[in-house]
Amino acid sequence: MKKIALFHTSAATLDTMTKLTTQIIPDVKVMHIVEDSMIKDVMANNGVTPSINARIASYIKAAEIAKCDMFMTACSSIGGVVEQCQFMTSMPLTRIDTAMIEQAIKISGKISVLATVETTLRPTLEYVHRMANIHDQSPEIESLLMAEAFVALLDGDSDKHDEIVKQGLLKALKESDVVILAQASMARVLNTLDEKPTIPVLTSPESGIKWLKEKLLV
Repeated sequence: MKKIALFHTSAATLDTMTKLTTQIIPDVKVMHIVEDSMIKDVMANNGVTPSINARIASYIKAAEIAKCDMFMTACSSIGGVVEQCQFMTSMPLTRIDTAMIEQAIKISGKISVLATVETTLRPTLEYVHRMANIHDQSPEIESLLMAEAFVALLDGDSDKHDEIVKQGLLKALKESDVVILAQASMARVLNTLDEKPTIPVLTSPESGIKWLKEKLLV
């Protein structure tokens, strides 16, 4: 049986990812690693610090010791850092947003990237630009930061978070060819819409786990 490590920097993604892994990769053993203080530290320091780097590396090492076949981060804020740790292990290190961003680049046109955390928005935009260059594409890229939504989420007010994200999404739907919801915690807002979006709205949780399944089958 294959075994993966799924790393969470906030408990907000745990329930969604547990359900998706159960549905999509039921025959894969999943080791969830949750450090719900990390995203707060990343935000407080406006990015990843050397000490946070060391903590990430220690979790990767723990997954390796646990004989995981693959390590995936469910947090886009640290996606680039996880990629940079590949030199320290033969275990593949992956990020939840890879499939979503590759799909957005293929659609091209105007891409709107929505986030509730600046330290997620910045690396996500960098990743979109990097992937566009790799695929020789030059899409128009816009972004929308809804910082007050994440504050509400941390305060336990998920309804306020969802409403703020919903309004931002409705605005982006009118102005874009494809929308990226940069954080896994935002995906559930799609269920609150009165009508199905007429353009693609890409979320990392489901596409990321489906991408992971393909990689495990190789």
